[in-house]
Order: sequence, then C-alpha cells, then structure tokens
Amino acid sequence: MPRSRVKWRAALIAAPVALCLASGLARAQTFNAPLVPCKSVKTPAGLTTCAATQDPLKRGGATISDQGDVTVIVFGAATNTIYAVSLVSGDGTQSAPLGNLETDANGDGAFRKDAFFKFGTVGAGNVVLSSGGSEEFVTGLTISSDGLESARDFQPGLVRATDVTVPGNLSSFGSDPLTSGRVDVENDDGALAIHVSGARSATSYTAILRSPGGTTTALGTVPKTGKHGNATLIVDSEFAPSTIGSGSIVLQNSGTEEFVSGFKVNQKFVPPKVSASYLVECGAVTNPTDLVCGGDSLDQGSYEVNAAGQIMVTLKGASVSTNYEVYFRPIDNSGDVDTGIKVATNALGNAATGPKNFSGFVANTVASGTLVLKHTGPGELDQFVSGYDIR
Repeated sequence: MPRSRVKWRAALIAAPVALCLASGLARAQTFNAPLVPCKSVKTPAGLTTCAATQDPLKRGGATISDQGDVTVIVFGAATNTIYAVSLVSGDGTQSAPLGNLETDANGDGAFRKDAFFKFGTVGAGNVVLSSGGSEEFVTGLTISSDGLESARDFQPGLVRATDVTVPGNLSSFGSDPLTSGRVDVENDDGALAIHVSGARSATSYTAILRSPGGTTTALGTVPKTGKHGNATLIVDSEFAPSTIGSGSIVLQNSGTEEFVSGFKVNQKFVPPKVSASYLVECGAVTNPTDLVCGGDSLDQGSYEVNAAGQIMVTLKGASVSTNYEVYFRPIDNSGDVDTGIKVATNALGNAATGPKNFSGFVANTVASGTLVLKHTGPGELDQFVSGYDIR
C-alpha cells in the first residue's frame, strides 16, 4: 500500500491522532510545489502561454514559507540562462515579479529571497519561470508513472479568496471564515487530501482544479464540517499515473468561491544564524600558546552573524564601563578589518549589542574567518576571541 494511504488511513482510524495530524496538516499555510515544463501540462487543460520551443528541465520546485521566504530551484534547465521568476494569478491576468534565477553550465540554478513577502500577506496563484517573455516552467502537480516517488508533492495552503492581495485581488469570492487549510497531492500515487479548519460549520465544499483558461476538473466534495468548522477530504488515486497538471485548487460553497490554493505569511521573519561562536578570554587560551593578548577577564560571551550580514555580540563579566570594538580576522591572516561596531559594557561588565551592519558582510558573499574584540583605538591587543572552554 502506498505510503500516503497508510498515513491517512491510519490517521482516520485513530481519531485523537487524526485530529492532531489534521491540525498540523493545515496550520502552516505555506506553498510548496514541483516545477514542470509549461508545455507538459495537460490537466485540467494545456497552457497557452508557453514558449514555442521548450527549455529542458530535469526537476525543480518552488516554496513560499509562512515567514514570506521564497525559494526556487531548477536542475537540468537551459545552461547559462536567466529566468524571470514571478507569481502569476490563477486566471493568468495578474503577475508579481519575484526576481531572476540564473543557471550554470549544467543548467542548475537556485533563487532565494528571505522575507520577500511581508507579514500578513495572502497570495494565490503559481510560480512561473519565463525566458524571452514566454513561460518555460510552472508550479503544478506531477504524478509518478511507476508508483515510485519522482518529484516533490504538490502542497499549497488554502486561503480565503477574499483575503488575497498578491499578485492582485480576486474578482469573485464569498465570506466564509477559515482559520487554516491545506492541500496535499502525493507524487507517488496521485492521492489527494484537502483539510479545512475553522471554516463555516455544517457546510460542505466542492473542490475543483481550475486552469488559467477556466477549464476545471472536479476533485470531490469536502464532507460537511463539524461545529468547529473542520473537515477533511481524502481521495485515493485522484490523479492517474503520469499526470502533469497546473492551476488553482478552489473550494466552493453553493457555487461561490470561498477558498483558493496559495499561501499566508503568518509568522514574523526571524533571520537565520549564519555563524555563531562563543567568545573566550584571549589570555586564557591554551591552544595555541603563542597569542599576544590583553588582560581583560570575561565570564561569558558570544557573537552571531545573521543572514542579513548583521553582527550581534553579548558579553557578561567583562571589564566594567569599557568600550570594545569588533574586528573581522580573515582565515588567511591578511589583516584585521575593523567592523566599526562598538560594544560598551555597563557597570557590571555586561553588554548586548546588535544586530548591527558591517559593510564587509553583504549579500552573495562568502567569508571565512573569525571575530575578535579589542579595546577601541589603534594598535590594541586582542581581549576576547572566538573559541571554546573545555573544563
């Protein structure tokens, strides 16, 4: 039995577990889908905006997280080519540019923008990669031909149609509530799951897959919701092997469109750590033994560099009411670089500085080295260095 059926049927058998799984399935209204060649789409209908000559594509995918991060990746596309990446509405009439993806000599490329969509953004549609003004690849669903997993699953969130603003407002929608929702089409066997939470109680929703041209494929009916507005539709083998489709999942109530596939940014962006280390007293270092150091004490310290290239420094138990400065020391010892970031301790010898910008840490750069703290002024000795203290 395919893994998707085992997973869903086990959840249905164990009601308390099912509640947890269903809630988890729907909580994150993110967007995650494979990329498929535009001309390969046949479900619900072929696309009319494809490039006349289609670029190759081995595999690819696009993700929009609940913090608004956008990630697009392709393998085996056209070599040394720049693709314009955009979010296109379900009917194909509206588009929002996301940036450009450039492939290498193997046709591989990646594109990422952290927090591109701001907190509270609700979007719907598909990610499209174009070249020369024509569409090459689109997000959609693809079903394996042999029952073995060959691509990522199609997993968009469900959002209220009335809330969508990106790439533009929708023209027709109802007003049913929705706390969260999720769609999952399994690549290996074409099984479908649709879950809604916090929708209108005692209500059934008709689910369709609709192409930009308006052609639709019926997917089934989400069973009548309970008193809390929760319900799940599960259809084994909804899509036949080798199916390639693209479009929008739409849930309707009495013919009125209520929910559409998309994403919702409902988490504040937290820049990930790029580098982090403890700080130790330079004079306490025993390996190596030839450091030339100052004599300031330190109970505890650390630094962190985030994805924006910003630096944060924390000190506890350093010299009281003292001004320190942060330096970047390249791994090749080519000379310390003053970051211009000052760390001033209080009357207890404690400090917490940052995040602060350093001009040397900019986008699309890779740096190797360490951070050290010295007293402010020229020619000062190292006081605190990156390291570890094993006791």
